[in-house]
Amino acid sequence: MDPIAFSIGPLDIRWYGIMMALSMLVGAWVASAFLRKHGRNGDLVWDGLVWIIAGGVIGARVAYVATNLSLFFGPQGDPWEMFKVWHGGLSFHGGIIAGLLVAYLYFANKDVAFIEVMDAFAPGVAVGVILVRLGNFMNGDIAGHKWDGPWAMNFPHDQYHNYGMLTEPVLRHPTELYGMLVGVFCLLVSIVLLNESWVTKRLPVGSAYLGFVITYSLARSVIEDPFRDVPLMWQVVDPQTAGYGLFTYSQGAAAVLILLALWGLTQLRRWERLRKEAAATRAERRERRESRQVERARKREQSKRQ
Repeated sequence: MDPIAFSIGPLDIRWYGIMMALSMLVGAWVASAFLRKHGRNGDLVWDGLVWIIAGGVIGARVAYVATNLSLFFGPQGDPWEMFKVWHGGLSFHGGIIAGLLVAYLYFANKDVAFIEVMDAFAPGVAVGVILVRLGNFMNGDIAGHKWDGPWAMNFPHDQYHNYGMLTEPVLRHPTELYGMLVGVFCLLVSIVLLNESWVTKRLPVGSAYLGFVITYSLARSVIEDPFRDVPLMWQVVDPQTAGYGLFTYSQGAAAVLILLALWGLTQLRRWERLRKEAAATRAERRERRESRQVERARKREQSKRQ
């Protein structure tokens, strides 16, 4: 596998960068189409996409660096690698927090409710997880723990070979493929929850996105994170002998996100009621303002006739 898809002169275009860009476009397209289908202004998604992407990527990179400091400041680390996002290394948890903050600020005064936009993004983000992990697979990054099991793989461009200048195979868990399975699972759950909240109305709006956050955090904590060769927050087993590690910083962040999302699920009905009340208040104010304008226009017309 070659992490470089093609080159334009001295510029190398990596598969990871292609998949990252494609995941963002797919997520925005799915969200925009979903909102239009349900009578919302889907074009607002494209208007705010640049800001959401910038905030999400910055947050994802900061969180990744913060939880993998040894890769950049260790004996064989390179601090300048912090800024080379195209080499891979983004934390979903950091990206989702920063992206949520930027999206909330952008859609605060728009015609589409923030929680509706987040619901619309859920399936597209799940597809994005699959595409980004495919880019990771081509890049050979997010290395798994060394392991010689039946589906273990060697990645000649991974950190073991690049940092240690090794040439012999280093078998390890293909955690990139585990991450793709997480994305597939999240996509299926998102589709089901969107149907339950937007079609059958059995669940409140917002259930799809919060359900996605819970599903992704839980599935990744079980399927992917234990097998990634990352610094451990608490070492319960020895990864060198067991082939997996507990507990990672990402698992700690996932636990926090799950608790926040569960709390959010209990508030969705109240938030929906508050949105309706706020919309009714805005409509009433707009009606009064229009009535005053009509009245002033009528008075001006009468004064002209006199």
